[in-house]
Amino acid sequence: MDNHAIECVGVARKFGARNAVSDLNLGVPRGSVFGFLGPNGAGKTTTVRLLVGMLRPSAGTIQVLGHDPRTEGDWIRAHAGVMLDNVGLYDRLSAQQNLEFAAQVARLSPAEGRRRIEAQLKRVDLWDRRRDRVSGFSKGMRQKLGLARALIAEPELLILDEPTAGLDPSNIVMVRELLVSLAEEAGRTIFLCTHLLAEAQRICDQVAIIQQGKILAIGDPHRLGDQGAPTVRLTLTGVDATAITHLTLPDQVTVQPISGNDWRAVLGSEEEVETVVRALVEAGVGVRAVIPEQVSLEEEYLRLVGGDNHV
Repeated sequence: MDNHAIECVGVARKFGARNAVSDLNLGVPRGSVFGFLGPNGAGKTTTVRLLVGMLRPSAGTIQVLGHDPRTEGDWIRAHAGVMLDNVGLYDRLSAQQNLEFAAQVARLSPAEGRRRIEAQLKRVDLWDRRRDRVSGFSKGMRQKLGLARALIAEPELLILDEPTAGLDPSNIVMVRELLVSLAEEAGRTIFLCTHLLAEAQRICDQVAIIQQGKILAIGDPHRLGDQGAPTVRLTLTGVDATAITHLTLPDQVTVQPISGNDWRAVLGSEEEVETVVRALVEAGVGVRAVIPEQVSLEEEYLRLVGGDNHV
């Protein structure tokens, strides 16, 4: 537990007869960036609301920074930086006034509050708009202000639900770099719900894929696809498609066309590469290149949840 900023054991949450979250088990190491991925309605936002004490679990236990959200939700929300899917800003106030209120809730001195407000507004590129009412802000600007508010208390843990929603590509890069620097420089833990799979693979130490309230996979985003069958890309010459179909190969091995001279071998194990190459050569097929393929996070996500689902 001491090594985890968040720990969930057997957590479930029902809404009537519907299971929004079922048997959720995960541990988020301190100082890591943890990505939480899944289609709309998968249970991501429900999980976030359970973590911050806005919902009570129907079963199981949760610890956030060593505290139980069921009884210490106020403490968690005061000590963790939280940005929900609904940012919840005060539209009649300016950007600066919104952060002044957050600084008061965090019990910062006026001088320290001013220092942090200026730093965070500059960090998210809103300093020049600090006196403007939030009612006139675009969704992307509201997202950035919500992130600045979550950082005011300089928390040990950030819980962020879609922080890049509504941002243009340049601002997505800015937020990504900010999250990396926060994790690396200050040792903060970041629990990140995101719909950007490439971004998750780039910045997260671990990811979990959730669908219909259940975790389908959890692990290193660069190796999550390793649970499937290993594959290699082959560049061949003198290919006779008929000869390929009559290769003598182990039952679990297949060789499939990609385009032109490129083919893909799906293996039962990495050791079977030599068997495939030998069979090709014996069939009179020239093998110019054999390149191991790494399954991307996006490919593994689509394999697990299906191609018609979106995060």
